[in-house]
Amino acid sequence: MGFRFQKRLSILPGVRINLSKGGVSTSVGPRGADVNIGRNGVTTNAGIPGTGLSYRSKLGGHGGKIGVLTLVVGLGVWAFQHFGKIEKTVAPVTSHITQIPATQTGQVAPAPSSDIRYVHREGSVLRETESTSGKSLKKEPKGAQVTLLQSDGDWAKVQDGALTGWMRMSVLGSAPPD
Repeated sequence: MGFRFQKRLSILPGVRINLSKGGVSTSVGPRGADVNIGRNGVTTNAGIPGTGLSYRSKLGGHGGKIGVLTLVVGLGVWAFQHFGKIEKTVAPVTSHITQIPATQTGQVAPAPSSDIRYVHREGSVLRETESTSGKSLKKEPKGAQVTLLQSDGDWAKVQDGALTGWMRMSVLGSAPPD
């Protein structure tokens, strides 16, 4: 059995450089629905993340139309799954902007820079950086109250007492858990 080498470098959200012993390629698109551009041509990939089920097709051949169709369907599913996250991230920012009161001197008071969130999953990790490989600062219990300082897509910068770190947005809610 021969040796394999594969490394993926994320350069922008949804854009990755793939390095392997066979060469360099670029993948564009979310996990589960992407287009790969390499020395052997353009390939579409569509799958269900975490299941091992996927469909791969080289563009330009007889399967190209199926590949494009599966890519479009995959992107639609991804957008549907992430629409609620985007709405939750944008809504707190716009609500703070509309609530800025004017003072007697005509100056505008600063908007509140934080928001209370509740941990919805037992043992959620507060990390030093916005990465699953970031150093673990603390494991938060379900129902813990943290202050949201910044939201960056899938990650949120939060403060718990004297500790400030990053947690996944998916484990945080605006209401206490059941």
